[in-house]
Amino acid sequence: MKLIKMLFGRTALTLLAILLQLLVSIALVWAIDLIITAATGDTLLIGPYTLSSFIIAAADILIALVVTVRIVVRDMSPDEKMSWLVVLVFAPIIGSLLYAFFSHPYLTRTKALLHMDIRARSEKYLVSKDDCSYALGERARSSRFIYETSASPPYRYSAVEYLPSGEEFWKKLNEELEKAEKYIFMEYFIIESGKMWDETESILRRKIAEGVTVKVMYDDIGNLTHMPRRFCKDLRKKGIDCLRFNPLRPIASAVYNNRDHRKITVIDGKTAFVGGVNFADCYINETHPLGHWKDCALMVRGAAVQTLTVMFLTAFDAQDATRLENYDEFVPERYEYFDEEGIVQPFGDGPRPLYETHVAENVILDMINGAKKYIYITTPYLIINNNLSSALCRAAISGVDVRIVTPRIPDKKIVFWITRRNYRKLLESGVKIYEYLPGFVHAKTYLSDDEVGMVGTINMDYRSLVHHYECGVWMYKTACLKDIRRDLESLFPECEQMTPESARLSVPKRVISALGSLFAPML
Repeated sequence: MKLIKMLFGRTALTLLAILLQLLVSIALVWAIDLIITAATGDTLLIGPYTLSSFIIAAADILIALVVTVRIVVRDMSPDEKMSWLVVLVFAPIIGSLLYAFFSHPYLTRTKALLHMDIRARSEKYLVSKDDCSYALGERARSSRFIYETSASPPYRYSAVEYLPSGEEFWKKLNEELEKAEKYIFMEYFIIESGKMWDETESILRRKIAEGVTVKVMYDDIGNLTHMPRRFCKDLRKKGIDCLRFNPLRPIASAVYNNRDHRKITVIDGKTAFVGGVNFADCYINETHPLGHWKDCALMVRGAAVQTLTVMFLTAFDAQDATRLENYDEFVPERYEYFDEEGIVQPFGDGPRPLYETHVAENVILDMINGAKKYIYITTPYLIINNNLSSALCRAAISGVDVRIVTPRIPDKKIVFWITRRNYRKLLESGVKIYEYLPGFVHAKTYLSDDEVGMVGTINMDYRSLVHHYECGVWMYKTACLKDIRRDLESLFPECEQMTPESARLSVPKRVISALGSLFAPML
């Protein structure tokens, strides 16, 4: 075991990378020597070195030094720095080019000005009229952080209903779509033709005939294998105002790594849905590619819907500068009052520079660190940085009942192996990890002490926490937290509680998962 750890640890991988880079440099030197000899008939020397070896060595050292210093001083997580430094060791020149093109989600001047305009237009709709400090008590600091970092105020007297499955979500969604009188907004990562989307689309077309405005946006790359390229144009022909998020173009850019992973429906600014459910038949268990699909969602009503309305409109506007909306048309003058306990705070998250910090990661960290009795989490992936891993371990060691539910049947095998690779440290600290035996868990649920909960689109992996546009609903002492707890507790008997032995991977899988873990922060 010690030998395997020594062979496949990060230090060994770094040494292997150096060796490989030397071999690559030697090969380049040999190739340049051949070219010079063929052209001049002689090998040019600079002291004891050939000209080609001098050029390659100088270029490698100079480029590696400049980019390494840039990575070290840059404001990014230690995990990201480690990944880029290893790439740089493997191949300084190619690694530097990859870093230059793909490590910064640069915005063009036009895009930057557009986002500034959109932010200015939306600010007045995201002002906290009641900071709810008295009602939040010791959790006021958590709520304030969300408001300051994502411009998402807390709301009282809004209603939240927990929908414990894709089937329940779809049924309730269609019921509410039928009630639409003014508009319907839909923003999803995946839309796939089948029973689920086709029946919902028929409702949308019927509502359009009644004069209801329908806007749909989906992620272009997320939908590459699910719908034909003409899908957006087809929806427009049917009267649906449709846009693709970050349309794929043949340009090298880190922007394409920032996908729209949100799932939001807003109806008349009065009712909204948020959760993990996309539009594909597996989400409602009409098909079973991964066994039983476990998912969940929330239905939000009342003033808290305003944040989700503005979140959709700002994302929609950001795709087309020629069609900025008048938000006043879509924000109700008055909201229905619900005599409900608790605080509801929908919020968005996304990559820099549009978001100055990783909002969701810090919200999760705050929930873990604030837990006194328990924290339950469901996530399809468990690929986390040292901050989250250490927080979970500290909570478990201090006596908090920490439980995480992940899938037994994976959608991506390498990701599943990396997830399992992360179990050992957590299990040894007392974290309880359960794998859902009937199939795939896609729900993104966080619950602590019957007091604080969050449901949304946020997975516990780098893609969600660093790269993607995400959304969630943070809740404090809402009535539906009890429903969430009942649902989560019903999952544990359907799971296998993992141990270090049962989570053990074969040597090849350990090697692959180690390499995957090393580069996960930058992917």
